[in-house]
Amino acid sequence: MKILVTGGAGRLGQRVIKLLSEKGYSVVAFDLPQVNWDPLLSIENVETYQGDITSRDDASEAVKEVEGIIHLAAVLPPMSERDKELTERVNVEGTSNLIAASAENAKILLASSISVYGITEKESPPIKEDHPLAPHNNYSRSKIEAERIVKDSGNPYMILRIAPVSVVDLVELPNVVPYRSNQRVEFVLDEDAAVAIVNGIDWDKDEVFNIAGGKTWQMRGEHYIDRFYDALGVEVDPVYSENYTAVDWYDSSKSRVLSYQETSFMEFEGKLVALAEEMGLR
Repeated sequence: MKILVTGGAGRLGQRVIKLLSEKGYSVVAFDLPQVNWDPLLSIENVETYQGDITSRDDASEAVKEVEGIIHLAAVLPPMSERDKELTERVNVEGTSNLIAASAENAKILLASSISVYGITEKESPPIKEDHPLAPHNNYSRSKIEAERIVKDSGNPYMILRIAPVSVVDLVELPNVVPYRSNQRVEFVLDEDAAVAIVNGIDWDKDEVFNIAGGKTWQMRGEHYIDRFYDALGVEVDPVYSENYTAVDWYDSSKSRVLSYQETSFMEFEGKLVALAEEMGLR
């Protein structure tokens, strides 16, 4: 089975492609010409296609002979909030181009976002998949529209509403942390999100799933920041958003059929400690 992965050269895309290759899939990695393609060159069974999903011609060429599409490419915040036109062109029109060019029976897996639920701080967690959609910024509007396009396509589909993604890396603290210190937050490790995506392309029913870390990842914003940088052995003085934002605790019970929640938050902390020791930070 040949799978197209848009945004294939990105961090999550690389993980997804490596897992697909290990499972015996043939993969076409689709991304912009100017990105760093080097990490993909050593992975077996991977073709590369350099192009732009906003180009109908590029999309048509990329999807030739593929039986499934994993659509990761997107404009993310904060860029999405600075450039509405670009966000709509990539996140909405790009999705439409892929669907229009794909075979009728090609499976479509869309990487959507928990941001489609809007700001839910006043509600009782966890947030389930049947929660009303609440567009509140350029990014969430574009993801809601992309979901609609996928659902209306007639193709078999899987939509994954992915929580904010954590990585085992020395991540620079932003000038303003994009949530309140007391806000409910839940992340998911990039490695686990990749497993969910790869297992999702095989799922034989049309579904919409929340993808999140699970109970051990559910905490308050300041606890996440404190534990993350404590594990790295780095002192920080965070400034938090004054406003609640679109992150919360999520009900991921439905998505457990994808067998992806492999890493508890405590295990994530252990990975950060190991990285810090390797880098001489501890």
